[in-house]
Formats: sequence, structure tokens, C-alpha cells
Amino acid sequence: MSIGEVKATLGEARQLLEEGKTAVEGIGDSLNEAAGLMLATLHDSRREEAETARKAVAEAVREVKLALRAITAAQESGNDFGKALG
Repeated sequence: MSIGEVKATLGEARQLLEEGKTAVEGIGDSLNEAAGLMLATLHDSRREEAETARKAVAEAVREVKLALRAITAAQESGNDFGKALG
């Protein structure tokens, strides 16, 4: 594979990562909205199911944040590699 082909592949990867980031951000926005409604609905509930739901939502929010960090790290690594190629 030539340097030009590697650069082209990196360009495609950058585009796909940006599209993925946008999708995950949208999921995060929807999740935050749903979580707010759920937490407001369950705010006084002490039932085991309510606590399980709270934990599940907190974990989902955490996973979205981790996914966004991973995408950002991949973008930065790709950019650094592209710069090293010249």
C-alpha cells in the first residue's frame, strides 16, 4: 500500500469516525432526555425495580461517554499518524 493510499484510507476513517461520533452524540441526547423523564417519574420510588432502572440508565450514560472518548482518541491518533506521513 502506498502512502497516498494510506492517506486516502485515513481520510475515509476520519469521515466514518465523525459520522459515528454524531450518531453516538444523538443517542446520548436521546438517552439523557429519557433518563430525565424516568428519574422524574421514579424519584420517590424505593422499589427494587426502580433502583435497577436507575443503575441501568447510569451505566448507559457512562457507556455513551466512554464511546465518545474512544472515538475522540481514535480521531486524534489518526490525525497524528496522518501528520507523521506528511
